[in-house]
Amino acid sequence: MSREVIPKLVGSWKLISFHIKDSSGQTAYPFGKDAQGRLIYEPDGRMAVQLMNPNRPRFTSADPLVTSEAEVRAAFGGYTAYYGTYSVNPDEQTIVHHLEAALLPNWVGTDQPRHFEFAGKYLTLEGPLLLGGVQGVVSLVWERLP
Repeated sequence: MSREVIPKLVGSWKLISFHIKDSSGQTAYPFGKDAQGRLIYEPDGRMAVQLMNPNRPRFTSADPLVTSEAEVRAAFGGYTAYYGTYSVNPDEQTIVHHLEAALLPNWVGTDQPRHFEFAGKYLTLEGPLLLGGVQGVVSLVWERLP
């Protein structure tokens, strides 16, 4: 891993924006325009991320195992998380998240490549994503936390 890029990545990041653009140029905000999230890169090559729609409806029960199918679907559809390790190719400005666990079962054991770009205290990650049967490019802008 690059000695110059890793120190810039390491730390905690707050999600500023999350959208997907399809091949026709249409933009979608899967978790709303006010999506929230955290991204953590550790110096030892480990990482974790969580994203959510802050407007997900609350469960009607305090017991998470006593919920309706519709409540579970809404909760699942408005949240994603995964953790694993990461590797960086500074020459190509790419980072690959190597997933060890994920909310989405099909992502476990996969590699999620992202193009990265730094701009001051901001980090932008972009990469391919299939959503709703449409292939697009996901764009996430993160702000470094103190």
